[in-house]
Amino acid sequence: MVRPPFSEPSLRRRALLAAGIALVACAAFGWRQQQPRLEGEFGLAVFVRGDSLHVHWLLESPDAGRLAVVDANAPAAPLATASTPGGLAHHAVVPRPRQNEIVLRYGSAAPSATVHETRISLAQPRRAPGTVAAADSLYILGDTHGMYDELISGLRNAGLIDGNNRWTGGRKQLVFAGDLTDRGPDVMRLLWFVYGLEREAAAAGGAVHVVLGNHELMVMLGDLRYVHPKEGHIAELHRITYDRLFDVRSSILGRWLATKPGLLRVGRVLVAHGGVTPLHARLSLQQLNDTLSAYMREDLFYHWNDSTAQVKVDSATFQRRVDFIFDENSLFWHRGYILTDTLASQLTQVLRRLDADVLVVGHTAKPSVEARYDGRVIAAHSQKFGAELVLLVRTQTGYDRFRVGQPGPPVPF
Repeated sequence: MVRPPFSEPSLRRRALLAAGIALVACAAFGWRQQQPRLEGEFGLAVFVRGDSLHVHWLLESPDAGRLAVVDANAPAAPLATASTPGGLAHHAVVPRPRQNEIVLRYGSAAPSATVHETRISLAQPRRAPGTVAAADSLYILGDTHGMYDELISGLRNAGLIDGNNRWTGGRKQLVFAGDLTDRGPDVMRLLWFVYGLEREAAAAGGAVHVVLGNHELMVMLGDLRYVHPKEGHIAELHRITYDRLFDVRSSILGRWLATKPGLLRVGRVLVAHGGVTPLHARLSLQQLNDTLSAYMREDLFYHWNDSTAQVKVDSATFQRRVDFIFDENSLFWHRGYILTDTLASQLTQVLRRLDADVLVVGHTAKPSVEARYDGRVIAAHSQKFGAELVLLVRTQTGYDRFRVGQPGPPVPF
């Protein structure tokens, strides 16, 4: 099998790579200065393999571990329990429950130890829609990159979660515009939080959406250059490669991410991580997301970075996947609308073809979120990951645009 091209196709990307390496090096230095927290959802990994449920978790000190699996709708009696010997890393295998909605209770076996709880669904997740109805209040976050504390502060200030990090946004909608993974130290915890928040918002009549970014795809495909040392340490303790924590066939988080679109339209607001060109707009939004979903289900995607895998494809088939995922003008890498002001005619074509009025993108950092192209493009990726949200409030004539920072009320822009 031909190995995938992980080298950047432009000087600009090589410069960004150098900057990313420097950022990771600085983060590694800071990480070594303090003992990282690894318990709870910082280090939880769950896999469904055949008739077995595999649960991995971490402890702060080398204690014996305990696990109980309970029915989320009848939590009194455990469906399964397991004990593990002393250590920092724990792995228990129990029969897969017949119930799909379960709660994991896990931690140290010490009598006074904290018991962590995480609710998960064992059902094969359905694909998230690429088109949803308009929201009166639509919040959009650019790249969060594992910065859990910043994310929590921003969502609390926006009134979307309470002091216990529970959804309080009612019927409002929140979109993550990709790149939840890489760079930052708390990717696993952040993803578990969003995984649960999605369910809470839906129960309240609101919604949480995730659009895939280039870094989600890079991690799942085995390009681990931007993984924070703390996150890498989690994988080392579990004795698994970091990309397999997001295994699209067996990992709870990986299967969940693999259902997410590369392009989302909420009412007449289009959200992509990088951008959308007229070349993309020759296809419908549904066709673009169908293509991404189909590629992610293939053996080629699953074994992308495995040089020993026997996956045979012709060169044209392989190149189509490379172009769709890695090309600098793909949905995940395009920067043109943020780096230039000369693409107005292309933008007009895209919005007209995809039945939208506004395009919101992440990927390319700005000092603060801002509007471009007379408000038809919004750059949602602030330089401080997760520090600012975009708020679009629907009016009779379109949308009022606000910046929501930390702290303070929404500010028009």
